[in-house]
Amino acid sequence: MLHSHQSSTRRALCLLLTALIVFLGLPAFGIGARAATTPTSLGLAMQGITAHRDGWLYVAGGKGGTVNGVRATDCAGLLYSYYSDCGVSGCAGGATSQVRQNTIFSGSPLQGLPRIHGLALTNSEPGGYAHIGIYIGNNESCDNSMEGVNMVRAQVEDRHWDGWHLFDIGTKYPKEGWFEFDGRMVHYTSYEYDVDTEIDGYTIGSDGFAYLEDGEAAPVDKDLLNGVWAPATEVAAYLKSQGWSGSDDPDDIPFDYNATVNGSGVNLRAEPNTSSRVVATLSKNTRLLAGTAVAGQQITVDGKKYSMWYPVSTASGRKGYICEAYVDLHLSAPEIGFDGEGVTMAAGGSSEDIYYTTDYTDPSLEEGAPSLGTIPYVSPVCQTGCTYKAAVIKNGVVGPVTTATVMSNGAIFTDFLYRNWFAPHVDRAVALGLFNGDGSGRFNPKGSITRIQFVIVLANMSGEDVGGYSLDKGAFTDVSPNAYYAKHLAWAVDKGIVDRGGKLSPNQVLPREEMCVLLDKYLTNILGITEVDVSGIETFEDDGSISGYARESVYRMRALGIVSGVGNNKFDPMGTSQRCAASIVAVLFHDMFLE
Repeated sequence: MLHSHQSSTRRALCLLLTALIVFLGLPAFGIGARAATTPTSLGLAMQGITAHRDGWLYVAGGKGGTVNGVRATDCAGLLYSYYSDCGVSGCAGGATSQVRQNTIFSGSPLQGLPRIHGLALTNSEPGGYAHIGIYIGNNESCDNSMEGVNMVRAQVEDRHWDGWHLFDIGTKYPKEGWFEFDGRMVHYTSYEYDVDTEIDGYTIGSDGFAYLEDGEAAPVDKDLLNGVWAPATEVAAYLKSQGWSGSDDPDDIPFDYNATVNGSGVNLRAEPNTSSRVVATLSKNTRLLAGTAVAGQQITVDGKKYSMWYPVSTASGRKGYICEAYVDLHLSAPEIGFDGEGVTMAAGGSSEDIYYTTDYTDPSLEEGAPSLGTIPYVSPVCQTGCTYKAAVIKNGVVGPVTTATVMSNGAIFTDFLYRNWFAPHVDRAVALGLFNGDGSGRFNPKGSITRIQFVIVLANMSGEDVGGYSLDKGAFTDVSPNAYYAKHLAWAVDKGIVDRGGKLSPNQVLPREEMCVLLDKYLTNILGITEVDVSGIETFEDDGSISGYARESVYRMRALGIVSGVGNNKFDPMGTSQRCAASIVAVLFHDMFLE
């Protein structure tokens, strides 16, 4: 009984001492011969580095035992081995069990990685995790991969990790100060290791290690190793305050994609050919970030040959190549507008993805196609009076090109370029308010002008508010008093430019001789100019084809220089004028009499 009582007392004292040491955050010793220490994230990271250097073997179900004198684990066993070596038993199970039992905070590499050594990294699968490894800093990871491959040390993106996790199994994390790691010195500030800075006379490189002035790695200064440790709960609170998501689900993270997979069971290949390794098999509508297509193996799909392949990455971090036949690009065409101050461009996503030119070439990433950046409206070459071509370019992929010609008053048309011979005349006609577009961003310069369109031009030229005019019912047999042009027509009837009654045929194309008649009536009835010297004016070769009622008006307009022939001294009186030519006539008339 005495022996039993003494044993119980000894066990109680040991437990009390262990609890006190753990509470104080100091190294502890377990009961029996096995030493135990407080696990740290730096220690976990070193476990991965050491396992790689020592060539640990992959054995399914391995937990750190030896095989022919070499330690052996599987992927989860690598993490288990560290905690087991520390005397902590809470890291048992496979990757899924470890994450679900021990994670206090998670995130996706799509958002980046916190600068914290010893994060757990995972590859997900439906319902859990297929693989697990350790983040060792400087964007590198270590994992025990598979039989025949064993330990792998590589860049994070090369291992396709799609989740990171902050483990809380009594693990301590660096908070502030200097720490020793892998035989070198690292410095932490606010729970993350510092990079690209200077501290205590040392240069901290982009890898997080301290260097001397000559670029050599700084030796460990034991007197500087005064770092402060923090529990996982404190680190998790910090990460949350910095905007990390707390979730490793890619669907919770915005993914800036520009393409999708358009078929089912499409292979993502390691190289742009069908003989290379299959990185993953993707389902239809899988979102992709596609880069500039490269030439690869030619394949035939539905009788059509394809030889270009897109380098792509998925929301889960998988990277490889997909033939263009199986990729749909999703880059919106920019909308070009004018906000009263300057030219604006907008498209889905960031304005920094919009590139434009004003030299009639298509946008590209070459010199001469500047990005809009964060400027709400820009036009370093010209504000107005030019043609813009704009496209979204994301990850080197050029989307649909928008072409828009911006007039000097901000009006925008998409159906001609400013280098077209008629563009400056159309610009002035629009700026004067004589002409408008069709309401859908088109001017239709090559379209024939109709009778009612030219009547509207003359009403606009007068500058008079036609809102007070109304068209009597029955004024014309083929015109409704509610027609959109009724007030303009009523004005023309009132001024004696258009004769009331009968059939107007408002949408009939306007013969050239009738255009002269309408202009002559405006000259006489609105401006009061009746005398025009036509003496010495050469008669057109096709004079006999000019209607009698129109002959005088035709020659009066020729004398004024408003109209000319169509070549070979012919007038073509029944021919029609394109809208671009009619705009020139209207501008000439305006500038001669109304300027």
